Amino acid sequence: MAAIPSAKHSTETKVDTDQYIVPALRRGMAILRLFKPDRRVIALPEIVRELGMTRATAFRLVYTLEADGYLQRAPHSNAFQLGINLLSLGFEYLGSLDLVEVARPILEDLRDRADASAHLGIQDGREIVYVLKAPSRHRLRSNVTVGTRMPIHTTTIGHALMFDSSLEELRQFFKGVNLRERFAHAPADADALYKELAAQRSMGYVAYRSRFAEGLHSVAAPVRDASGRIVAGVNVSDYESIPAMGELEGAVKDEVLRAAMTISRGLGYRPGAENSLSPPRQA
Repeated sequence: MAAIPSAKHSTETKVDTDQYIVPALRRGMAILRLFKPDRRVIALPEIVRELGMTRATAFRLVYTLEADGYLQRAPHSNAFQLGINLLSLGFEYLGSLDLVEVARPILEDLRDRADASAHLGIQDGREIVYVLKAPSRHRLRSNVTVGTRMPIHTTTIGHALMFDSSLEELRQFFKGVNLRERFAHAPADADALYKELAAQRSMGYVAYRSRFAEGLHSVAAPVRDASGRIVAGVNVSDYESIPAMGELEGAVKDEVLRAAMTISRGLGYRPGAENSLSPPRQA
């Protein structure tokens, strides 16, 4: 922590000499930088002490970051943790360079082993974004393209991304959202979604047959990083006419689980790391 006072002094010096610096933005970023893989929850007094801010200034900054989704209240606490909107600013959204570099050969191998199209997706708010695709070699194949967005609750990858979500988190996340507005076969509400996720989480994968798109089958599993957090989802998804889709919950599912674990290990994940995270809770 010894470096923080000198950094603060340097920041103040630049603010005094550079008319283009926005002090409030810099202080807000300093708050976000306090969070580390081994320090996921921080209380307001810690922010005040470590960044040398007044309590009023720290409160306003934290309140703004929380209102915009970059911070959120930690469960059963007045402390804060990083919010979901940081996903749209992280390396994943900007191309997922590390994730994509690790996943690309594995996804292509999954495509070849499953003989069907494979995809990698990440979360951006209430949507998933496909960031990598390995199309099958069949004439008729999945037409999902990189950059395609879908509501998170209507895809196998989206469900895999929400495996660690508690019931209360889902209720807050989808508050005021009609989950069936565009998809009649979607879960009726957050409670129904949680029940689905609980069953899928116990199996370790998600599988659908023509649920949200007629004739399209899909099976997905989550990808975790070194801390055990879910950072992406991988699936095999293609038309039911492709022979492999007949083994959706058999050989294809096994290949998807293997690929998801291989990518996770490439990101530094070791089985059991997720046990250090807060387990899914039912309200």
